[in-house]
Amino acid sequence: MTPATLLAGRKAIVFDLDGTLLDTLADIREAMSDGLIECGHPALPADYVLPNLYGAFPAALTSMMAERGVPESDYAAVIAAYGRHYEARAHRSSVPYPGLIEFLDDCRQRGVRLGVCTNKRHAPALQALQQTGILPYFDHVSGCDTVERPKPDPLPLLQALQVLGAAPAEGAYLGDTHVDAQTASRAGVPFLYFRSGYGSPLVHDYPIAASFDAYAELMAGDEMVA
Repeated sequence: MTPATLLAGRKAIVFDLDGTLLDTLADIREAMSDGLIECGHPALPADYVLPNLYGAFPAALTSMMAERGVPESDYAAVIAAYGRHYEARAHRSSVPYPGLIEFLDDCRQRGVRLGVCTNKRHAPALQALQQTGILPYFDHVSGCDTVERPKPDPLPLLQALQVLGAAPAEGAYLGDTHVDAQTASRAGVPFLYFRSGYGSPLVHDYPIAASFDAYAELMAGDEMVA
């Protein structure tokens, strides 16, 4: 089944944020590097591959610090410094993936309700969506600090669909990692895997209803018509 066929007739579509809606990697990496420098540790190499971009905040930070040999006693200070630097960057390097705006416009024209379910904290998630101009497309945005249990617990996704007025079988979840795939599987929601995101080899351990490399694939022909 093609991704466009799978989405035909869906009442609601929920998206992950980092690596799915927006390419935010440069801002995250630079803020991490600046946070390390502020706390007296070496900067990250320009080509450093961030580990564990999949879990709830601050899992990616703690994984990076462990890998870089930062003492645990410094973790809290680096995390706080990262937050300040990330906010100061104002998402200036974050951009929507190619074709996303056209797909969001298409969904809106067809009456599909849209939401975001991210393990980013709620405030920076809203800021990223606002700064990149796509916040008005979404009827609901949840962050890891606005739900009782973050992904991969199914609760955030199920709550998002409830707000959007769709049952699990009437929605779809688009994401780029195994955490997204696991969340969708546990919620009973079809999962579409965005292969151009940050990825994770573990994604194939969970059901994938369809995969796509570009948002243009989701608008093939007239298949999105309900």
